Amino acid sequence: MFQQLPSLNAIKAFESAARLNSFKDAANELNVTPTAISHQIRALEDSLKVRLFERKTRAVTLTTEGKLLAASANQSLQDLLSTVSQLKGSSSTLTISTTSSFAAMWLVPNLADFQQQYPGIDIQIRAEETLIDMEHDRRVDMAIRYGEPPKQREIKALTHQPLVQESLGFFATPEYWEKHRKNLSDVVFFCTQWKNPNLPNLGLEETIKSIVVDSRPNIRYFDDENLTAQAALSGQGIAIISQLAVENSIKNGWLTQGTDKMSKSITGLHYYLVIPKRVQTSQAAIHFKEWLQLTLAKVSP
Repeated sequence: MFQQLPSLNAIKAFESAARLNSFKDAANELNVTPTAISHQIRALEDSLKVRLFERKTRAVTLTTEGKLLAASANQSLQDLLSTVSQLKGSSSTLTISTTSSFAAMWLVPNLADFQQQYPGIDIQIRAEETLIDMEHDRRVDMAIRYGEPPKQREIKALTHQPLVQESLGFFATPEYWEKHRKNLSDVVFFCTQWKNPNLPNLGLEETIKSIVVDSRPNIRYFDDENLTAQAALSGQGIAIISQLAVENSIKNGWLTQGTDKMSKSITGLHYYLVIPKRVQTSQAAIHFKEWLQLTLAKVSP
């Protein structure tokens, strides 16, 4: 019945190269040489008597026939992998991409709760600032991003699940608040300037100036929220930072929120979950999504 099907290795090589648009990247993913990938795909084309790729000097693109086979190969291999994992009784693994600050300051400190509830699901975290091509890069299963979720119709292959809208506040050590409670003229403020230029300005400088009216405020910047928090934790000043980011520090009494004018909260942007179509029915992915929603709801303003 299946005698006419090509070898599984050839299908795997083709699917990887088609998804990544690169023989070299496919070789890295499958831990073989680019030459081996090229030979597998050439043999597949010869057996099918069709050209699957248009080969250019520094790039490869799928032909019409290649696109047809790529869609079928991806879905078939995904189904096969899911079934094999169930039969082996092996634990599910989810690779989550998110920013280094969110990973270090919220996700990792809270992850033990998820692992206790779902010991059979292994969570791997990729802390990175660059955006992942979630439609094609199967090395990442889900991504937690910051900003404004795109409209669903814009990317049909991806689901964007809003998680929480952050609230920023003024946080410092109890000792720093005590030292400067009567005089704000020599206070240092720390803010985060995001690396992503497309994120909107939250008007933090204007908020600070509305509080420190008698002098020019001393504002310093970091491009990583983790560094902003560390500056406050070391007693150097007041961080204007997400409540999510300092949740653990507040629980431990290391940082406290200001009073009076410094008690005001600033509405920030959203954290949202990006889920590729290939994992939307995965029980592991569903459990992780539900856990994120419930856990973040507990710290929502």
